[in-house]
Amino acid sequence: MTNKEFYPFPPSSKEEWTQKAEKDLKEKDFQQTLVKRLWSQIQVEPFYTQSDLATPGVSCSFHPDSNLPGMSPRIWANLISVFPGDTVKNNQIILDALQHGADGLILHLNGEEDLNQLMKAVHTEFIETNFLPAGEPEQVFRQIQDWLESLHLKPSMLTGSMIWSPCDELFRSGENFELAINKAAKLVDDFKDFRGFRPMTINLARYANAGATGIQELVYGLGEVVELIDHLAKKAVSPRQVFEKIALHTAIGDPHFAEIAKVKALRKLLVGLAVNYGVHIDPEDIHIITSTSTWSKSLLDKNTNLIRQTYEAMAGILGGGNSLWVKPAAGKDASVLENRVARNVSSILKEESYLDKVMDPAAGSFYLEKLQEEIVNLVIKGLQELEENGGWLTNFEDRSLQAAVRNSRESAQKKILSDDTIKVGVNKYLAKDSLENHLEFDPIVEKDFELLPSRATYFVEQKTLSNA
Repeated sequence: MTNKEFYPFPPSSKEEWTQKAEKDLKEKDFQQTLVKRLWSQIQVEPFYTQSDLATPGVSCSFHPDSNLPGMSPRIWANLISVFPGDTVKNNQIILDALQHGADGLILHLNGEEDLNQLMKAVHTEFIETNFLPAGEPEQVFRQIQDWLESLHLKPSMLTGSMIWSPCDELFRSGENFELAINKAAKLVDDFKDFRGFRPMTINLARYANAGATGIQELVYGLGEVVELIDHLAKKAVSPRQVFEKIALHTAIGDPHFAEIAKVKALRKLLVGLAVNYGVHIDPEDIHIITSTSTWSKSLLDKNTNLIRQTYEAMAGILGGGNSLWVKPAAGKDASVLENRVARNVSSILKEESYLDKVMDPAAGSFYLEKLQEEIVNLVIKGLQELEENGGWLTNFEDRSLQAAVRNSRESAQKKILSDDTIKVGVNKYLAKDSLENHLEFDPIVEKDFELLPSRATYFVEQKTLSNA
C-alpha cells in the first residue's frame, strides 16, 4: 500500500477523471472520441480504475515450480519447426538449434522418417517434443510408437504433445469423426503412463488464423473440448483423463493487450469447464502452446512481419503460454536467417527483457484484468449459445460455425482494403525501393467444411500482387 505521507494527494474517482476528460475534449463526444470496440463485442474505455473490477486481480501461476535449482520463476519452452526432408540434415538442424536457444521441437512428420536418425543424440528428457502429423495420422502414430519401443524410453523421459485432435480430421476431410475418436481413445491409453506427454492438442489457433475474433476462437476451441469429452466418454475415457491429456494451442495476433488477456482467460475458462464435469485441475497444470499468428502477417512487407512476431511472442509469454512457437512468415520456405531470427525472439525476451524474472508481470493491471473478466463472461455466454444450438459438432456439420468465422474474416479484410483499419506496410507506410520485399501470393481456395489460414491483408494482396 502506498504511504499517504509520501503521496499526499486526495484520491480521485473515475467519475471525476471522466469529467476532466470531457472538459478537455471541449465539444467532442466522450464516447465517440475515446471509447473503442474490441472484436465488436467489448467496449474499451480510455482508462480503468479498481472500481471497474468485480473482484480484485490476483497473480496467476502458469506452471509448477522447477525442480532444478537456480531456475527463473517463469519458464517457457522455445519451439522450432522441423519439416519433412533429409533426415540426416534435419538432425543437424535440430542439434544446432538446441545448442543456440531452442529447447523444444515441433516435428512435422509424414510417417516415413527414421525417427532414430532424426532424433540421434537428442536427449528428450531435457526438451519438449511435439509431433505434428503432416501425413496420414494413423501412420504417424505407429511411427512414434515404434520409435519409443525401440528406445525403451521411460515415460518420464518424454514431455510434449501430439499436435492433433479428432476435430482436425473433420477440417481435413469433412468426415471420419468417429474413427478419429477411436484413435484418440487409443492414444490416451497408449500414453497413460507418460505423465508429461499430452496425446491430443485442441487447435484453437485454426479459428484465429482463419479470421475469427478472440471470442470466437475461445468459444469454438472450448466447444471442441466439450464435444470430445462427450464422445470419448462412450469409449471409456473419463472427463478427468481428457483434461489431463490435452494441450491447448492458441495463435497470438493483435491487438496486443487483448491477446494477453485472451490467453489468461483461456486458462481460467478451462479450469471452470473442468469444474462443470466434477474435475479439479490446477491452473498451473494446464499446458498452453502459443504461436505467432499467420492472420496478422502480410505478404506485402516481409520485414514488418519480424516486428509483429516479436510483440506477439511477448503477448504469448505475458499471457501465460507454456510453449512459444514463433513461426516465420515464409513457413517451411523460410531462410536460415529467418529461422534464426524466429528462434532468437524468445532468447531476447528472456535474456534482455527479463520476462522470465516474474511469474505474472501483467497481474494488477486494471485494464487487463477487466478485459480478462469480460472475455470470460462473453465466452461462457457463447458456449451456452453453442450448446443450445446443438453443440460444436452440429454447428460444424450445418456449416454455421464456418460461416460465422468467414463473416468475421471478410469484415476485417474489407476494413483494411477500404483503409478503415490501418495496417502498417499494407495501406500505410508502404515499403519502397530496396526495402520492398514481397512474399509470393497464392489464392486461397477453401472447401465448405474447411477453415484455412488466411490473412487480414488478403484482399489488398489479391489486388496488389495477383497481377504482379
